[in-house]
Amino acid sequence: MSNKEQIIEVDKLPIDITNGATYSINQSNPNSYTHGMFKYPCKFIPEIPRWGIKKFLSDKSEVVFDPFCGSGTTLLEANIHGINAFGTEIDDIAKLIVHVKTTVFTKQQIERLNDEYTNIVKTLTNNTAECFSPAIVNLEHWFPYKTILELGRIKKHIDSIADEAIKNFFKLCLISIIKKVSYADDTSPKPYVSNKIKKSPPSVDKEFASTFKRYIQMSKDITTIENFGYTQILDGDALSFTCPTKFDLAITSPPYINAFDYGRTMRLENLWLETLTEEELRNKKSQYVGTEKINLKLEKTNLSILEKSNLLQEYYNLILAKDEKRALVVKKFFEDMETNLRQVYIQMKNGGKYIVVIGNSSIRNVEIESWKVIEQLAHIIGFNTLEYFSYIIQNPYIRIPRKGRGGKINKDYVLVLEKGD
Repeated sequence: MSNKEQIIEVDKLPIDITNGATYSINQSNPNSYTHGMFKYPCKFIPEIPRWGIKKFLSDKSEVVFDPFCGSGTTLLEANIHGINAFGTEIDDIAKLIVHVKTTVFTKQQIERLNDEYTNIVKTLTNNTAECFSPAIVNLEHWFPYKTILELGRIKKHIDSIADEAIKNFFKLCLISIIKKVSYADDTSPKPYVSNKIKKSPPSVDKEFASTFKRYIQMSKDITTIENFGYTQILDGDALSFTCPTKFDLAITSPPYINAFDYGRTMRLENLWLETLTEEELRNKKSQYVGTEKINLKLEKTNLSILEKSNLLQEYYNLILAKDEKRALVVKKFFEDMETNLRQVYIQMKNGGKYIVVIGNSSIRNVEIESWKVIEQLAHIIGFNTLEYFSYIIQNPYIRIPRKGRGGKINKDYVLVLEKGD
């Protein structure tokens, strides 16, 4: 970031932004309503979809779409504004988070939540209660024995709940404390047990109680919103989906290049919920946009994407001179992003807007301005650029060094594209 760069401090983004400007957004409460449920890695701030919805949508009948919906920031923000939303997501834990964050419970269900919580608390001290055990290798390396039993009792009780919405709520409560009550280092998104600093995990009952109280209050807050919108997670993923209706506005924050291994990050949570096995987690890694797990021989056979962006060609050649695999990872990432741009273009209404939020990446000391490459690819497809700006990232979740392969992300760029009539 240049020392000469002018940063505009605001409490919220102005509807008419200054093109090319950098903003520092002093959000008073970024975790309002259910936005604060679960600390999902790399989620972006509600202020961006909030700004896009207020600027580009004028009718409650309009529709929002997010192809990389993650933990549902865009979808929830649309619902809060009374707008229906659709999304696609490859990560199973993220889908669970979205379902819970966008569910409006009835008064009867709120009562049921309190009743089930009371029942769960009782099972924690019931030594004869059935206990689930996850298929985690060397389980006691990750958790104290007492913690394993207590988490197992909670999981077994949750599985017996008939109401799917209530069951999902408690699943989210459970996975929200998994890392906290484990031996895993608290400062790293990716789970590992430090040999240098021995962690003394907090008790399951206190963490579960605290999480339940916070989450039920957030869910109650949503019930006060009139005309809360509807969210649906579609089959498929960001590269292949069919939306039941053409949408007016798409807002997304795609993964960074080679930035984050979501499967490994959510490994303990997936195994406790039985959403994926260890083998399935390993195999799924190759399906993520931005993955390092690529077939080098296959990727070298098709380099046509390089002809569609002179910037990408330049980046590819610079990285290729140092590291062929990293060059092909970058190539594959933008190849996938072009596929996503085409899918969105086809299923978007004429005049619709696509807001893409992404940061730059440093790969083998080559600074890649991802938003500029995406812009070039989008123009070939038929999008026009309306405007762009950037904002300073406050308190990023990624705290661990990335060994020079991804680089620290200091700010995100917001590219606003429009589909021509």
